[in-house]
Amino acid sequence: MATYARNFIRLCLISLALGFLLGIEMIIHPAALAYRPIHAHLLLLGFMANMVFGVGYHILPRFQGHVTIPDMWASVHLHLAGWGLLAMIVGWFARLKLIDSPLGHLLLVGGLAECVGVLIFVTIIMKGLVPNKP
Repeated sequence: MATYARNFIRLCLISLALGFLLGIEMIIHPAALAYRPIHAHLLLLGFMANMVFGVGYHILPRFQGHVTIPDMWASVHLHLAGWGLLAMIVGWFARLKLIDSPLGHLLLVGGLAECVGVLIFVTIIMKGLVPNKP
């Protein structure tokens, strides 16, 4: 398995653990329910999307019998996904706790980073699904 695919899986497992810990915190302290957007982003974007990316990069191109993942672009995607998720979490926290904080803009920055990463993934996988010409 390529390093970037393995790191997507690591990122998704860290997000899963953090998302569940935050969920337990919300059960214990109902005031923490304000953090639902962070909980949702950790589980849906952090866990689910990164699992899809890691497994997708590893398996999908092999359906065609060849590997066409450009390591540099997959690594760029990994960094966009990891730093974008972190920026979104900090941005949500700032928006919820520090009203009118400039850190709230990190939510948009992280969202844009995630969007660019998804577009990279879509482009790479779409190219990988085109059959080789004999």
